[in-house]
Amino acid sequence: MASSRNLKLIIVLSLIAGLGPISIHVILPVLPSIKSAFQASNAVTQLTLTLGVVAMAFATITFGPAADRYGRRPIVVFGLILFIGGSGLCVWSPNIETLILGRLVQAFGGAAGIVVSRAIIRDMFNREETARVLGQVMSVVVLAPVLAPGIGGFIVAYAGWRYVFILAGAMGVLALVVSLPALRETHRPTGETGSFGQMFRAFPGLLRTPSFVGYAGYAGCGMGMFMVVAGGVPFLMIEVFDRGPAAFGLFFMFLSASFLAGTVFSSRLTVRIGLDRMIRWGSSGGAFFALMVAGLFLAGVSSPWAIFIPGVFMGFSHGMAMPNAQAGAVSVNPQIAGSASGLMTFLQMTIGAGFGQIAGMLPHETALPVALLIGFAGLSGFLIYNISMFLQRETSARPV
Repeated sequence: MASSRNLKLIIVLSLIAGLGPISIHVILPVLPSIKSAFQASNAVTQLTLTLGVVAMAFATITFGPAADRYGRRPIVVFGLILFIGGSGLCVWSPNIETLILGRLVQAFGGAAGIVVSRAIIRDMFNREETARVLGQVMSVVVLAPVLAPGIGGFIVAYAGWRYVFILAGAMGVLALVVSLPALRETHRPTGETGSFGQMFRAFPGLLRTPSFVGYAGYAGCGMGMFMVVAGGVPFLMIEVFDRGPAAFGLFFMFLSASFLAGTVFSSRLTVRIGLDRMIRWGSSGGAFFALMVAGLFLAGVSSPWAIFIPGVFMGFSHGMAMPNAQAGAVSVNPQIAGSASGLMTFLQMTIGAGFGQIAGMLPHETALPVALLIGFAGLSGFLIYNISMFLQRETSARPV
């Protein structure tokens, strides 16, 4: 019976948490079509992706404390309503400015499910079990980035880019209908969560904790690797590799599928192997294969396969590490799991958005600048995690 309840919880949380990734990934193959439809520059078109990610990031530092103060369920419902409204604004948008605004509203609402789902899991499970269940949820959630780029590519090819946002809005309606009767409240505020202001005052303490910085920093740079691919490669596929939106969608599906495989591997082994060891393995593999991408293009290889073949192994490594990094971040202080989830997601999204916007603004006459940026993101995640955990061990070893 408990297993059946857990399965139902995983399905519901996966649905609400998946809206954020859907809103990011479904637009990737559509970017060149939006650029053409509104006669916009690469940099302005890129804002429909990166400002959406930034909006999602700022939403998390609001929704996290709000979920600790007012409860998990009301925040989920509010976020879903915003997501649906923003998707409708994107469908209607007569110009690029309105589309960007719609993306901001859509992404802001989509962040609620990402933040609250992690906090609900932390409410119900211990630290290692949290990593396991997060891995199971992410294994389902990651189907969104696996399927969304391919679906988006075919939709824009055969129906038009606005139908991509119709699909996103329909997914939001489905999530709202499912979650209203199924999602129960799991949080009981304590003295530490007595006011909304106290939640924001928890942030400096988290940022002074080396382990939190290590977990969140890895999550941000890990997302940065994918955002460089998401932000830079769609333009390379057309301008350098002479491939269309559907081709990029299919290539990106392979990378996302490898991430899915990594999360499945993580969910099965984390309890036995340990959360931090899984992150060490994953961050090492991610750095190695990200640097391989840079090395191939430095060696003169110029093919999308030079990105996506190492990218498959990079994605698997990242899938091993990411659920554990998220579980570690929200477990630093379980009493403020919502705030920790919000701050961690904010850092993850802003770092990832920064990498993505830089990728979109780089010269696209050659793929080398994007390849170098992929390598830099992977190496940065490895260094931030390992240096931070070394500092945490040094701090813990000092006499009180």
